[in-house]
Amino acid sequence: MSLTVSFGRYMFWLLGQWTIPVIIGIALGVGLSTWQLTEEADLIEEILTRSMQSVVESCEASTDPPPDKPSPAASGTGPPVAGDGGDTG
Repeated sequence: MSLTVSFGRYMFWLLGQWTIPVIIGIALGVGLSTWQLTEEADLIEEILTRSMQSVVESCEASTDPPPDKPSPAASGTGPPVAGDGGDTG
């Protein structure tokens, strides 16, 4: 009977020895993981904002004034007329 009481006390002592470090380790792990996740979220937000800003800048209309002379006409003679030559048929 004294063997089981001694064994029970030993197990209780052993439980008390490793429980506190495990709880401290879990608390530190959760705290560091939460901190790392918030840092990553801030970094991803910054990268996304920077990339969206570059897309907006590349799509903005230019602010250069229009040229002084008008565009040339597409055709100087007008539309083609059938039977005027150049037919190969």
